[in-house]
Amino acid sequence: MRPAFIITLLFVFSACLVRAEPVIDHKSFVDQKLTVVGLAGTPWEAETSFDEERSRAWMDAMHHAYENILALPLMQGKLVRHVLQTNPALKDRLGLILLSAEKSFYQADNTGLIRCRLEVPFSGKLSLRSALYLAAMRPQSQQPVSFLASWSAGISKEKLPVPQCKRLVVDVRNYYFEPSIFPRLFDTNGALLFQEAMIPQPERFSRPAIKFAVDVVAARGGLEEGVYEYVPAHVNELSGSDVTVPDADAGTVAAFCLQMINHPDRELDIVIVFDPEKKRITGKMPAAKPEKKEKEGKPAAKIPDGGKK
Repeated sequence: MRPAFIITLLFVFSACLVRAEPVIDHKSFVDQKLTVVGLAGTPWEAETSFDEERSRAWMDAMHHAYENILALPLMQGKLVRHVLQTNPALKDRLGLILLSAEKSFYQADNTGLIRCRLEVPFSGKLSLRSALYLAAMRPQSQQPVSFLASWSAGISKEKLPVPQCKRLVVDVRNYYFEPSIFPRLFDTNGALLFQEAMIPQPERFSRPAIKFAVDVVAARGGLEEGVYEYVPAHVNELSGSDVTVPDADAGTVAAFCLQMINHPDRELDIVIVFDPEKKRITGKMPAAKPEKKEKEGKPAAKIPDGGKK
């Protein structure tokens, strides 16, 4: 009995040590919309109310959509659930978005189940992006608004050239990357180059300034060379949602982002290309090795004056 008890304890402790990675719906960020399906129906009854079951399927879809929205990454180190705890007004706004989301009903199948498909847009006048911006800008004395961006790059605006391209393709496929609703671009010194909150209101609600793709060809969108700019970037292992631009391309990216801020009507955008199959590097950190001290040689004995060797 004792060995079996010890083995059971080992399994329990090993299960506790397993680190669960966050489940991110990459397809929702690529499509810029959240899609869920709700079910309803009473297959065990001969006669049911079709309108009532449609309403139940719609309600089930809204419940699934609300849970998925709370789990969406807002930005680095922050989920939508975290913002909801500090801003109760956001809950009513999200409810309005769910009620106005596009829904599609499917005819009951052989099992008698009715399906409702609900699509919640990320962009638009009544979307997740607009709701989260309004919640962020709502004046509250006890709520910090540190995630509202401001131009902080250490690059002189006067020396930035006017870019001729219409799209910036940022490639981070060699690194683990977590897409979020409001990603940020930094230079190697940690200065902020761009976040969508820099775009003046209300142009920021019309379309996403930063999009996502899993293929460079799809990110180009059929644009010819010269119309888009390709920038290889990297992502810090400790921050999976923030992108760091190398020094060689920092000026180009800063000039392009400044044009997006000053001229939001020019339909400029940034597409981040990432690999959804890339896994975060996990494991134990290597133990620090003690530094080897050089052995100091013994000084030679001094021979007194007049002495013999």
